[in-house]
Amino acid sequence: ASLNLAQCVLLVAYEWRRQTGEVIHEAREPGNSDWANAEEIAKLGDHYEERMEQAGFFFPEHKADSMKLHLRNLWSRMPLTQADVRILHGVLRQMVRWKERG
Repeated sequence: ASLNLAQCVLLVAYEWRRQTGEVIHEAREPGNSDWANAEEIAKLGDHYEERMEQAGFFFPEHKADSMKLHLRNLWSRMPLTQADVRILHGVLRQMVRWKERG
């Protein structure tokens, strides 16, 4: 509970400061990687949803659909490159491998 409160305070403070113009959001070009398309981002969402389902993340059950929708919205709001998508797939694969090794 206290971690959620701390995250909430951090987020509110960040957004408040951002609204004052003190935090500058920089739009960057994708570099050597093209922007990820909707299909690549959807596959990333599928991968995370599947693994998080296996891990029991979507609890309690009556909130599962809402949590999945929020996760999908998170991926769709981020301007991801193809390299970003590959890295996020790799991060999840490594976490699963690490867990399976015990």
